[in-house]
Amino acid sequence: MANLFRLLGLPDPSKAIASNNKRKMISTDPGPQEGDLHIDLGEMKWSERTLRHTPSASRNVVYLKPDGLHRLSLEGMSVPLSRGCMVIVDLGSLAHMPSQKDVCKRRVQEMSERLGLHAFAINEDDSLLMVPGAMMRVDTTKYDLGIGGNGHLSES
Repeated sequence: MANLFRLLGLPDPSKAIASNNKRKMISTDPGPQEGDLHIDLGEMKWSERTLRHTPSASRNVVYLKPDGLHRLSLEGMSVPLSRGCMVIVDLGSLAHMPSQKDVCKRRVQEMSERLGLHAFAINEDDSLLMVPGAMMRVDTTKYDLGIGGNGHLSES
């Protein structure tokens, strides 16, 4: 006849009674003892296992701001945008130069239109612009993004 406890995956009480007779010396050390079912999650093998099972990020956030000559370098931004990355453009340093700020805004809008994407203004003074990459969704009904009625940057 099969052991019912073993069939259900439970410990056999008859073996537990026999093992209680052979008691070990109990240590006063609060740390893990020999024979304990202790897993140290700080061990390197657990970190390696976690890294193997965790996929690496495929999308990034690219932060751009004008250089020392107040120019905005957008060369090469089409590749990250086509991969689904988001580009945040900070024009806050051009607050005292409205014409240069408009030029940079226009360049961001032209780049996004060329790629078939939309550019959005995040704040009220249009100093933070966001261009979501391919396959990204922006909810323009719940949040007031962009300038103008259709949620895009204005042409002016």
